Amino acid sequence: MSVSLKFLKDKKVQNIILIVLLLATVFLGAYIRLQDLPNLKDSTTGDYTPLALDPYYFLRVSETMHAGPLPTIDPLRYPGLNPGWTTELNPKATLIVHQVTSIFSPDSTLRFANVINPVVFFVLGIIVFFFLIFLLSRSKWVALIATGVLSVIPPYLYRTLAGFSDHESLGMFGFFLALLAFSYAITLLEKKKSNPLKSTTIGILSGIFTMLAIAGWGGGARFLFMILPLAFIVIWLMKKDKNEKNSIIFYSSWVLGVLLSSYLFGYTPTGVLFNFMTSPSGFLSIFVLGYILVDFLFKKYKLQKNSKFKELINIGVVIVLGGILYQLFVGNVFSLITNVLGALINPFGTERVTLTVAENAQPYLNDWIGQIGSFAFYLFLIGCFIIGGKVAKGIKIKKLKYLFTISFAVFVLGILFSRISSTSLLNGENFLSKAFFFLSFLFFFITAVYTYYKSEWEIDHRWVFIAVWMVPMLLSVRSAVRTFFAIVPFVSFMVPLTIFEVGKFARRSKDEVTKMVSFLLLGVLIVALVLTFSGFYNSSIGQSQNQHPSYNNDWQNSMNWVRTNTPSGSLFLHWWDYGYWVQTGGERPTVTDGGHYNAFWDHLIARYVLTTPNPDTAKSFMKIHNVSYFLMDPTDIGKYSAYSSIGDDENTSDRASFLPTFLSDPKETQETSNGTTRIYRGGFPLDSDLVLTNTGKKFLLPKGGAGIFAFAVRSDNKSYSQPIGIYVYNGQQYNAPIRYLYSKDAGLLDFKTGINATIYLYASVQGQQFDLGGAGIYLSDKTMNSLAVELYLMNDVKNEYPELKLVDQSGSYPFNFYYQGFRGPIRIWEVDTSKMENIIGREEFMRPSGSYGEFDDLEFKV
Repeated sequence: MSVSLKFLKDKKVQNIILIVLLLATVFLGAYIRLQDLPNLKDSTTGDYTPLALDPYYFLRVSETMHAGPLPTIDPLRYPGLNPGWTTELNPKATLIVHQVTSIFSPDSTLRFANVINPVVFFVLGIIVFFFLIFLLSRSKWVALIATGVLSVIPPYLYRTLAGFSDHESLGMFGFFLALLAFSYAITLLEKKKSNPLKSTTIGILSGIFTMLAIAGWGGGARFLFMILPLAFIVIWLMKKDKNEKNSIIFYSSWVLGVLLSSYLFGYTPTGVLFNFMTSPSGFLSIFVLGYILVDFLFKKYKLQKNSKFKELINIGVVIVLGGILYQLFVGNVFSLITNVLGALINPFGTERVTLTVAENAQPYLNDWIGQIGSFAFYLFLIGCFIIGGKVAKGIKIKKLKYLFTISFAVFVLGILFSRISSTSLLNGENFLSKAFFFLSFLFFFITAVYTYYKSEWEIDHRWVFIAVWMVPMLLSVRSAVRTFFAIVPFVSFMVPLTIFEVGKFARRSKDEVTKMVSFLLLGVLIVALVLTFSGFYNSSIGQSQNQHPSYNNDWQNSMNWVRTNTPSGSLFLHWWDYGYWVQTGGERPTVTDGGHYNAFWDHLIARYVLTTPNPDTAKSFMKIHNVSYFLMDPTDIGKYSAYSSIGDDENTSDRASFLPTFLSDPKETQETSNGTTRIYRGGFPLDSDLVLTNTGKKFLLPKGGAGIFAFAVRSDNKSYSQPIGIYVYNGQQYNAPIRYLYSKDAGLLDFKTGINATIYLYASVQGQQFDLGGAGIYLSDKTMNSLAVELYLMNDVKNEYPELKLVDQSGSYPFNFYYQGFRGPIRIWEVDTSKMENIIGREEFMRPSGSYGEFDDLEFKV
């Protein structure tokens, strides 16, 4: 036994074991991410197809580059606006992967390279991640476990899966490289092993890696312009014996390295400067450069002799000079301040299109805990507290050490727990939540500044870097769902770090009881880690094996029809979600797409096409854009709430609504001699005020406060009777007739009186039973005359769109029905604008910007 233990203590043996385990970890992560590969096949071409929506754009760019030089203008996007091509690195990376795969398999296709692209860069990224954590923790085992957790943790899975050939996997590779190079440079400066040449070299290299992160994923790279400058300035302020000259050379070289290497990646220095370094999230990078230069010059020329508050003076000088320069060359400096503060509460702004994108939704803490699990979350939280303790450890005055530790903990809690859930007292929206959030910031900031001036303070640069990495990660928890992906690496680091710190505490404890309890806790944590790792693995392997392209069989068949039955160059109009699929799968141009090159057109399509009650506005839009085909997907019915809110007027909500389905339970069906009465139950908060008259009295059912929770429909073999809506307000039930009813067999029935709404009846599948009239949609006054309803649901029953001819219904089933949600085929109408002689094609619909609803009063018909 002793021989075995001595053998294991040999460093060479440990390193061999480490390398084997690291390779196994990397292999496991890649293995998990390739499990969906057999599912990524286009049934109409036999070739591989991406997993998600945006990767289709990058695939098309790769295919265009593979065929020859990119044209100046992308001919398939936003005709008339002449957009160029993406400058992101992903398409070129796919070509490189294809060149490599072709060496081993000459028959491998570009599309195969495209779908394995994210796995390749996941592997490269996670190897760099290991060395980054090793450098920061100085523990190869912490680095190994962190790498293992990151390989299997579910929130890091989807965007690194085979087929998700978007920018995240490549971007995180650059992100880790930049962090590694920058932290290594700080280590060299800390140990005074640097010289001007080394400082310049590592600075430029860090800049190139930062630029790689930008070119890989601009969204993820923005974190670097918070983390790196903040880490540098904190260390600059804390270290009294630093080599200022080498530090300035390094930081300046990093800034120049980013700007100059932009040419290598197809960007420009001015573009990077304005979009990243002077943006609300990145202005700190230029501010820090200004500060260290001012500080150095003031010291060199002795302009601040024995000034107690020289740092505040330096900050004041930089703010004044920087504010003037910003005002002259960039924009309004006060808007910058407002944007920075606003971004803390609404990280993705308040713009309509942005907020309706699901992945930009601002999450709650409970959402995040649900993704990573309670064990990982609370270890992460404890790890954050440990970081605060490590940073406070070097404070010489004991009272201030405790005060800073408490303020740091409050700071962490204020960020995380000020937005717990929508039903919580701390929901992120009310005054209490915002006060807790900002006051925790203020408490920490005042404490940190006070401690800095009142006490000597020595901090290991590693803990500074870790703490600074932590801050934007914490803020990201409350920013957007999509940023969970970028937070997970830090969480994966915190999990083993916390466990190892507990182990250190247990070993150093002198009290036997404390030591015993600590080791017992350590054992529990290790067992919990193993169980959590196993749970993560099972969850991730299951998710991977069951992932299929969102570009499903219906879309594959639909786009195959488009490729073979429509003339090349035919312009397609649809909601923006499907643009990349039509461009890449159908090989046809589209009016809009998921890149939102012009978000104003999203509003125009939402208001004047999809939700318009006036057919002339839709025809005018189609005519001026020379639209050839109009496409609707069944999910457009569920998305009505999203695009109708985008279609709202500037000041009033005249379009926002949704299309709720009500279901009939056969057990509640009433059979009588006069026919069959069915009750349809559901829920719909009224989208506008409703006035009911009953026994001569009028009752106001207010928007939002009242709703319809059921309706009754009686029918016999020949016809339907007028449906009765069952409304509720303040616990009181109101029954009222509804004027219109639509069913496939009866068409649109007008009962002449009643509430101005429509009941749309359609089939449902519940269990194994198919019910021809088992579901109904309540169409309010806002929605029942919209184009989406008239065309997709009612098949133009009023013949208001004779210029549109239904030419394809690609779907597993060619009819509408309810099964765990609304289902139906993809429908394509051919648009004959030559028959729209009396329609005015309004040039205003070609404008790239404008106010919401500003074209309502235009004339659309001659």
